Amino acid sequence: MLVSDSAKGLIVSAVVTMAALLLFGAVKGKLIGASPLISAVQTVLIGGVASAVAFGLAKLVQHM
Repeated sequence: MLVSDSAKGLIVSAVVTMAALLLFGAVKGKLIGASPLISAVQTVLIGGVASAVAFGLAKLVQHM
């Protein structure tokens, strides 16, 4: 196991996911002729919001 503590694992997962979203967003921007930086930031923001909503819903359902 890479991380033994679940809280640390969540942080590592968020950082790795953000890095992947940055990379995919930049590649997308380059492929469609847009600014890779702006595309990367947009992708991270959209992905971050989607992740936060999914995490919140999972917590809500867990407490039902």
